[in-house]
Amino acid sequence: MGDRSVAGTGRRASKATGEPLKWDGKVRGHDLPSTRPDGKEWLQATKEYYEHIRQSPQAVKLGTDLDWDSILDLCILKDNFYRKPGAVLAAEIRARENAIGATPLARHALKWDAPDSDDLGAGDEIGLNDVGESRMDDIRAALIGG
Repeated sequence: MGDRSVAGTGRRASKATGEPLKWDGKVRGHDLPSTRPDGKEWLQATKEYYEHIRQSPQAVKLGTDLDWDSILDLCILKDNFYRKPGAVLAAEIRARENAIGATPLARHALKWDAPDSDDLGAGDEIGLNDVGESRMDDIRAALIGG
């Protein structure tokens, strides 16, 4: 039972070795500019996504202006994807989200342990499922032009 070998490879399964990500309560990064670089308004889903990053345990790892410029670029890609989904945009977004540990698999690859459940969000007023459903409603509306 204690053996963590990976079937058929003759090696042991890797395990995240870092400290668990922990949100320290600080909102990081700059405010999202009032409009996109092309002058268009940001979609609500993009604004929420940016705030989720700013208030996430992963934000603790984003320490430089260059890091936040990269997050802004990611938000532009997400905003474009919400307006007109496409495979190329999806692949680029996935690659950039992997670089910041946006999914459990990405955090594992980065050797970041999962955050404690109380560190997943910034506030107590909205449950995790409520945020997901609200965001999904925004995405659906953006995709169908509503």
